Amino acid sequence: MGEEYFDLLVYIAKEKGLFNTLKSSTSKIANEMKVSQQTISRKLRDMEDLGLIKREVTPNGLSISIADGGRAVLKKNYLELEEIFKEKKLVLKGIIEKGIGEGKYYMSMKQYQQQFKSKLGFDAYPGTLNLKVNKVEVMGFLSSLEPVIIEGFTTKSRTYGSLTCYKIKINGIGGAIVIPERTRHEEETLEIIAPVHLRSKLNLKDGTVLRVKS
Repeated sequence: MGEEYFDLLVYIAKEKGLFNTLKSSTSKIANEMKVSQQTISRKLRDMEDLGLIKREVTPNGLSISIADGGRAVLKKNYLELEEIFKEKKLVLKGIIEKGIGEGKYYMSMKQYQQQFKSKLGFDAYPGTLNLKVNKVEVMGFLSSLEPVIIEGFTTKSRTYGSLTCYKIKINGIGGAIVIPERTRHEEETLEIIAPVHLRSKLNLKDGTVLRVKS
């Protein structure tokens, strides 16, 4: 299921990655993909019905994001191509950048920490390391990993969203990429957690090139 929509899924992923929302129109997408607007409209409706995308029609056009089903199709095709070409994306390179200070607050919450311990196998240092990456390379790297879902929760004052995590190693230290359900970061910025303060443990500075492994 979904293979006939692969080209359109790839288009969306290239434009906005696996998790962000593409704001566009059927005419613009049709023009860039060199097919008819009717074809794009039909495919988008079918893809929504199949659970491949989430679609919302607004006064300004369309808002489209890839759903779990769409990510599964992309992953399946990636793994098949990977097997053909034998080019496994086992390493992801990025540049360390300064964060906005929110990671420490969220990562220290016991409702998240309890799940980090049980599902990822470690108590996370209360803070994240931000890594600036190429979003196309991220797609390939993450597609070879199994997601670990950290459930959201509600307190008396507010609701906290879920997190999608991917286990990795940073210079031999076990950690995880964390993608919040709600994030202020662009797709090109990844947040990394670990059981230690990575900056001090590995003597990392802003602008340092870092490679993480699956």
